Amino acid sequence: MRARIALPVLLAALLTSEPAPAQFFQFFNPQPARPPVAAPPPREAKPKPKKPRAKQEQRRPVAKAEPKKPDAPKVEGPPPPFEPQLLRLSEIMGALAVLDPLCGDSGKAGWRDNMQKLMDAQESGPMQRERLAGAYNRGLRGYTYFHRRCTDGAELARVRLMDEGGRLAHEIATTYRER
Repeated sequence: MRARIALPVLLAALLTSEPAPAQFFQFFNPQPARPPVAAPPPREAKPKPKKPRAKQEQRRPVAKAEPKKPDAPKVEGPPPPFEPQLLRLSEIMGALAVLDPLCGDSGKAGWRDNMQKLMDAQESGPMQRERLAGAYNRGLRGYTYFHRRCTDGAELARVRLMDEGGRLAHEIATTYRER
């Protein structure tokens, strides 16, 4: 009989009370309670006394020149209609700059110089030059990452890129040439 009464009383006492803090159960409360810290009283800002300058050191007001107005950024016109093909051609030139020295023509084609000539010939604004350089660098980095020496796959990629680059250059020159 006592066991029947003692068990519910014990369960009620355990469920309603908070756990007692103990020294060896620190993982339940990893940070010990800190006493509240009183904020320091605010300091009053006292103005510093100005030191009088000698007459020689006193400066006379100088007429201020009007500040130069920064040049308004040039607004680039719309991109040329052949820009997607031009970006792909730039990416191909970057890839060939990696693959040519690996698989054959090491000094024959200076792809970096050709890319510079292409960017100079475009007469475009800085944003388009940045896009072209970004495409070139993307092709350069992508093929540098995967190809360390000339393999069959690198040679095949080189041949395919040469074909695609030639086709794109011909397409841009014939479709969009000035008449």
